Amino acid sequence: MFDKNPFLSAIQHAKSRDGECESPSERLLAYKLDDNDGIAVAVGFHGAMLSKVDYFLVSNHQVQLIELTDLKDVLLSCQQTIANELEVLRKSNVKTVSARKDIIKSVYKEPTYEFCKKWSGSIAVLERMYRKAHEQADPSYSLLIVCKNHTDVIMLDTLKNLLVGMMGNIAVCNTQNLKECLSQIHI
Repeated sequence: MFDKNPFLSAIQHAKSRDGECESPSERLLAYKLDDNDGIAVAVGFHGAMLSKVDYFLVSNHQVQLIELTDLKDVLLSCQQTIANELEVLRKSNVKTVSARKDIIKSVYKEPTYEFCKKWSGSIAVLERMYRKAHEQADPSYSLLIVCKNHTDVIMLDTLKNLLVGMMGNIAVCNTQNLKECLSQIHI
């Protein structure tokens, strides 16, 4: 039987380059999935074998995957690239309406791919955990992307729309609003 309780951990962002570690004002717990002290290593995956989210919560076969990230620079870069490419199209009198979707998909390809890898890698880890626990679970999965407080989560709307088609239920919040987004799932 596999016991996931030793992997309960306070939810917090990884340390930034300046050593700062952003966390919610209230101590919130979830099961640690990533890193050497997470469930992935405990169920037999090497630390860098799979991309995976940082934490997860589960209740009644509803699994919420939780990825803490700082996407501000990536999103600003994507938005700037899209604006530049659309401007080039406008100047060349090409109809931008039909090309806009292709440009957005192309520009957001890398972050979309990264989240897809984390999604599928996390599910692989959790399915192995269920097998080791001899549980016959058929969970449904959702993804919660937690940005640092300085990130405007509205900037993630385009990325979220691209991911919803591949993953289903996705929510986005800042660290300061994390508790409200976790309120539906209890440990």
